[in-house]
Order: sequence, then structure tokens, then C-alpha cells
Amino acid sequence: MRMTRLFPLALFAFALPALALSFDALELARPDAFAGVTRVHVADATTELPQPKSRFDRSGDEPRAVRDTDAAAQAAELTDDLRRGFDRKFDLVDAPGPGVLVVKPSLTRLASSRPTLADFDREIGLSFRSVYAGGAALTVVFERDGQTVATVRDRYDGSFSDGSPRIGVWQDSQRAYSLWARQLPALLDAPATAAR
Repeated sequence: MRMTRLFPLALFAFALPALALSFDALELARPDAFAGVTRVHVADATTELPQPKSRFDRSGDEPRAVRDTDAAAQAAELTDDLRRGFDRKFDLVDAPGPGVLVVKPSLTRLASSRPTLADFDREIGLSFRSVYAGGAALTVVFERDGQTVATVRDRYDGSFSDGSPRIGVWQDSQRAYSLWARQLPALLDAPATAAR
């Protein structure tokens, strides 16, 4: 009787890693792109954020403004999370070199979970209690020996239905970084199953 109750949980536990490897887009330049990788260099994350067109757009279709200091801080946090993630399975090196897989992340979207100073600049009278379903998007270019071997694009959108209180300003974005810090190193083991 105990075995029957544990069996479905065991199946779920084995299926979970396969489900977790899902990116919006994965382009592999070579099928053997990640074969034999032991050393990884994670470059500092850059930002390529779209700029809002209008000052007071309440439709939610346009990206919200992000100050340069916030963008730089979030890029640094993404870099730290990715380095910790890759450090669990690979030898991290300080610079690219022969045989080293270079990971070049770039944030292409940032949406805070709570109002930022940029939000207060754009919308006079905005409450400190306001909450948003935040998130982030990134593009990661993988290079080996000076050549691009793969590109990953992914987007994470927070949801009010997850039941998580929005306490931190960048909570949903940080959740995305944590997810990517687990998924991207695992991609190197199973690149064929990683695109949605």
C-alpha cells in the first residue's frame, strides 16, 4: 500500500527536470555544441530594454520605464545567479579561452512587481501599495572558441494566481533569474528537448 502512494510521486519527481527545460526559443548552430564542456565563463549581463513611447499609458501593452541604475543592478543580480548556477556543475573561469563555453546573457525586458522610482516619475499619485505581475526576458548567446554555438530566448511573466505576496520590488524578475540559473546549466545536458 505504501509503494502505491509513493509511486506517482516518484514518477513526478523524475518527470520534473524534463518539464523544467523549456525555453521560448533555442537555436543550435551545431548539434554537438555542448559536447565535452567542463569549463564555463559567464560574462557580465547586459541590458537591451525597450523604452516606453508615452508617459501615461495605462493599457499595459507598453513596457514600463526602468531607470539605468535599476537595470544595472538587475543585470548584476542575473550575472551572480547564473554564475552560482553554472558553478554547481562546471568549473567557472574568469576569462574566455580555448575550449571554454562563454555564456553571454542580456536582459531584454524588466517589469517590477512593485512601483519603482521610474513608475512614480511617470504616474503622479501612484500608491506605494500598488502591485504588478512583473517578470523578465533574456537572450543568452553561447560561444565556444569564438563562434556562436547556441542562442536561447526566454520570458518569465509573474502571475497573481501563484498566491505569492508581492513584497519585493523585483520579486518576479528575481524568480526568473533563479529559474534560469537552474535551467541554463541543465540545457548543456539535453539541448534537443529545451525549446517549447
